[in-house]
Amino acid sequence: MAATLALEPGIDGSGLRPTQDGALGAPGAAWLTATVRPAGLFGCAEVARLRALLDALSTCASMVVLDLSAAQLCSVDAALAVDEAARELEASGGALVCVHADPTSLAHLAAAGPHTVLMPASAP
Repeated sequence: MAATLALEPGIDGSGLRPTQDGALGAPGAAWLTATVRPAGLFGCAEVARLRALLDALSTCASMVVLDLSAAQLCSVDAALAVDEAARELEASGGALVCVHADPTSLAHLAAAGPHTVLMPASAP
């Protein structure tokens, strides 16, 4: 199951500094964070577009922050596209973090696999 964390300041990587060997924590190598904020309902019909975007980002970003405050993942297929990109980022030492995910999106992401870091939407 995917991990669920509490929202913390700097979750987009802004407060982190990479080490000389590329790990977070000390000065050195460059760290590239990409934030994506889709809007609307992402079901089976949108999987190819979502997957293409996340594939491109996972090849060049250190961290991808997927802000779902204006979107909902309406299918496990959409969540699988997110988890596969997260797996690719994880394999290269990076991460994919989903922030502001609603309960439906969280359920689909949790079912899709363990590679995406999940952060639920804050309660109003």
